[in-house]
Amino acid sequence: MANVLDNISVLVTRPIHLTSRFTQLLDEIAGISYTCLPTIEIEFVHTDVDAARQSDIIIFTSVNSVIGADRCSALPWDFTGKTAAIGAATASALQSQGVSVDIEPASGAGSEALLEALNVSRKSTITIIRGDSGREKLRDALTQAGCTVDYLAVYQRTLPGYTTAELSSLFDTGLPDIISVTSDLGLINLLKIIPPELQSELKTRPLVVNSDRCAELARSSGFAEEIAIADPPGDISQVTEILRLAATRSK
Repeated sequence: MANVLDNISVLVTRPIHLTSRFTQLLDEIAGISYTCLPTIEIEFVHTDVDAARQSDIIIFTSVNSVIGADRCSALPWDFTGKTAAIGAATASALQSQGVSVDIEPASGAGSEALLEALNVSRKSTITIIRGDSGREKLRDALTQAGCTVDYLAVYQRTLPGYTTAELSSLFDTGLPDIISVTSDLGLINLLKIIPPELQSELKTRPLVVNSDRCAELARSSGFAEEIAIADPPGDISQVTEILRLAATRSK
């Protein structure tokens, strides 16, 4: 295996506080090096959670939503309704805080998968815990089903600021061989951060993403090499796809 992975490097774009487990997995595989370039900066915000605790269902949409909610009021909350997680990583984050997860997708992750798992009744009150923005599909579908849906924003996403010197130092020998992306916004911000003179090279790199939607965004943005989709979304599947792409590039 080591000869296959020699000199293969990965660009890790996830927020800095979510990199450690992923990079540890890369570290454990001989020959896989990485460069961290967080393309999203997460700023957690304090907000009152009392109204959310009165809901019939609370939906956590990401690991960041779990972290942010816990910072607002330590989990587990005094809550008699049901707790839903949008995917396995979010469910694991909740369970690590002592929260029992009542509803999660049978497979996969995302709004569509969670909607299949939810069995809501009309007039259910639902709070969706998320960041300051995101897709509206989940709320729209639940509202159409007759539910009352509120958002609880516990963090904000911002574009990190990098100096020309910082970017030059990171990429003085060129861009890494494979790019790991975990969200649409992460990809959009990557294209904003990478200097114009490296844009063409960037789009010759294969990507590993977490959804079909992100893969389509990458193709429409001009990425010409293979775009692998981690299935199910998450660190293990991302590493599996990186290994496969690394083997392909080393042939």
